[in-house]
Amino acid sequence: MDNILKQFDSPILTSIRDPLAVIDRNFRVLWANRARAAIHQLNRDDVIGRICYQVFFRRKAPCEDCVAQAVFESGRSHIKESWLDFPDGSRKWGEVRTYPVYGENRKIDAALTIIIDITEKKLKLERQKRYAEYLSRSLMVLTQEKNRVLSDGGHFDATFGLTDREIEVLRLVTEGFTNNEISEQLSISPHTAKSHVIHIFNKLGVDDRTQAAVLATRHKLI
Repeated sequence: MDNILKQFDSPILTSIRDPLAVIDRNFRVLWANRARAAIHQLNRDDVIGRICYQVFFRRKAPCEDCVAQAVFESGRSHIKESWLDFPDGSRKWGEVRTYPVYGENRKIDAALTIIIDITEKKLKLERQKRYAEYLSRSLMVLTQEKNRVLSDGGHFDATFGLTDREIEVLRLVTEGFTNNEISEQLSISPHTAKSHVIHIFNKLGVDDRTQAAVLATRHKLI
């Protein structure tokens, strides 16, 4: 194993900021950088030499989908997505890439894992999914009615003078989207999104997003 560990004395490897660890066939952490220890709220010295599933995940047995074991069994690199909950209640997603580390006689003696943070990517996909669901529901509503009500035998405009764009923004407000998320979904600046929301509040005569959502639902504006 000394030959393996010498490979990781390089300043280039120690300077890598992405969480990195080397696990042997007995699931012992041979080497880890500070970033890998930090995501588990540990110091580097607390990690090296310990059993990975015990020190990282506080388990008594290897993980069912252990990436290191997958490399040992297949002899090939392995990629999977995983998440980790933090004490502050946040959840971080990572793409765990694992590669075989060869020792003498081209035998796989260890597995190198590096974690690429994909939290923002996952959040963006979730926002896109919510937006797609919103569009689907909106399409169903628009095919059933045109956001108008009949009064005194004629057509009465029940849109409070909202423009088509403002109605679109109002739908997103009702769905719980923030101004920044609205700007991203509609490809407009955050300032423009904020201005639309203010104009909507003024036209509806409301003070906050909850009141706007209630009024929009009551008058079938969305």
